[in-house]
Amino acid sequence: MEKKDTLSRLKAEERKLRQQIIIDAAREVFGQKTYDKASMAEIAKTAGIAKSSIYTYFKSQEELYATIAYVDACDFIEDLQSKIDGKPENCLALCIDYFLDYYTVHTAQWRMITHFALHGNKDMGAVEQLNEIGRRLMDLFEGVFTSLGCEKNSRILAHSLFACLSGILIAFRNYPGRTEEERISHMNRIGGVVESMITALVEKDPDL
Repeated sequence: MEKKDTLSRLKAEERKLRQQIIIDAAREVFGQKTYDKASMAEIAKTAGIAKSSIYTYFKSQEELYATIAYVDACDFIEDLQSKIDGKPENCLALCIDYFLDYYTVHTAQWRMITHFALHGNKDMGAVEQLNEIGRRLMDLFEGVFTSLGCEKNSRILAHSLFACLSGILIAFRNYPGRTEEERISHMNRIGGVVESMITALVEKDPDL
């Protein structure tokens, strides 16, 4: 019985490892191409496995994409929430800094987000799952503004913050003619400007 349990455990660990290899390879491919330009064949090649093996773990490319986007975004949201919990006095600055720092490092995840935002396929059955993640992030941002005393238009402010941060990354993450250190420093400076502008606006009119 013990030997059988050991074999079952090893098989489960092997399955989990293979699944993670597929996810890592798919994240790399999806981070470089839009959903419609990527293929299971390319993902399999990147993972170093047969294309048919992917379908043992994921029913379709759509399910694989949605799984990665969902898991990565959930991890980010949970991490961000833990950063700002109990810190209402500087939650906006913490939110801006963590968003920029996280997606500066996790470039493949950021590419997936922007590809979906710009080229999202309306026929994707998983679109609602991905939209759910977007709503959860907006809920978190909205909570930041609520803690600052903005009750009336907290949702539109949350959308505005996301648009500002996304714009910084899109415009300056790969800014030509700058070193990596200079790009990061520049994005952080702009993030600081955004934080100052929002803070001044909220202080002037909390009911805007």
